Amino acid sequence: MARPADQTASLLLVRVEDPGSTASLDQQKLGVLRARPVDPRTLADLPGFTPLELSHHYSAVLSPDMRALATIAWPSGSTSYGGRLHLVDAIAWSDRAVDVQIDQNVQSMQWSADGTRLVWIGIVGSNPTLSYQFAVYAMDLASPSAREVARLPSGYLPQDARLLGSRLAIVGAVTEKGLATESAAIAFVDIPAGSVSPLLRLDGLRLGQIGVNETGLYPYRMIVPGLAWDLPRGRLVVVDAEREIVRVVDLVRGTESGPLAIRTRGSVKAPAGGAKMISTTRKIAAVSADGRTLYVSGLREDVPAQGENPQLTPIALQRIDLGDMSETARSQGGKELWMASDGTRLIVADDSVRLLDARDLREIARIELRDAIVAGERAGLAYVARASFDAGSSLRAVELATGRVVAMRDVARHIADVITLR
Repeated sequence: MARPADQTASLLLVRVEDPGSTASLDQQKLGVLRARPVDPRTLADLPGFTPLELSHHYSAVLSPDMRALATIAWPSGSTSYGGRLHLVDAIAWSDRAVDVQIDQNVQSMQWSADGTRLVWIGIVGSNPTLSYQFAVYAMDLASPSAREVARLPSGYLPQDARLLGSRLAIVGAVTEKGLATESAAIAFVDIPAGSVSPLLRLDGLRLGQIGVNETGLYPYRMIVPGLAWDLPRGRLVVVDAEREIVRVVDLVRGTESGPLAIRTRGSVKAPAGGAKMISTTRKIAAVSADGRTLYVSGLREDVPAQGENPQLTPIALQRIDLGDMSETARSQGGKELWMASDGTRLIVADDSVRLLDARDLREIARIELRDAIVAGERAGLAYVARASFDAGSSLRAVELATGRVVAMRDVARHIADVITLR
């Protein structure tokens, strides 16, 4: 692909563009996704670069050495057929299509630590009782062809996963006809051996869509515990979505300690956020860079059975000492919680975007922007995006030290995402 001789791409802005007259009718109607290099501080397009083609929807993950970007682009939103795997050299700005077609959406695509292998999770089929089955796939760069490593137990629905060494740890729940039937459980997949360990069950921890009998409410509730991956210390901290309880999973030994009760300071009210389609209790969690502190927030949503407006109850943001499980600070919570890579800043997003000092949850700055997310981070800047089908999208570059918005860019269509390369 073309690029200026004296420049390399460091930040890509993904947005919907006109595909041109040679595209399919669907693509001409809906547009296609393209990623163009932009200046990290001004968000202006860098001229002279050929854009990356990302079709209708995509997955992308950067290798640990920040040299190779793996992308899968699917051509249609009505089917998961026809995804193509590409390897992009982020320095030379070259795009190599791999002879791998992926006819499914993928979850948790990630690189091995040495950058020689890609791993992901995909569905392999379903039976008449709707007990879905997923498998773990891998592709070695030395011989680029996808292979099925191992199948997960029938009905096991993955929620999230991380690769630690040669083992993939997967958090999920056993389901039947779309409903969780048992406590949450963790599966460990040995990639070289192609084997799956017996499920490590987290007794009493609910995860997934649950059938409930709550007077006046929709008869299903989505339960999503907070998952804070602490890979440098080989552990996962799981926060119960319904109780003030934490479990710590040793990802190396495949064991868990808990439940451990959080010593809280009492209740705090916070303003509500936007609605979802189903009654939900969702927690979000993050662990500090030194592994000593846990941050937890979330949202409970109660959807009436008769179509009235949902009732939203935000869950306060807590700062918890993982040494003794005591709450050391508390602040207004939100739907989204993000932590800077160095662990010094938090961003909580709901009706507004608030930048907090991670040491004491003190508010540093506030941006009046509703329903935004942090799309990426680079060199002391966080990129805050807001998508809207009605009014277009926007992207802001925010200084993490001060909260100052250094650049803003409006995007005419409904996607404004970023891919960080360096």
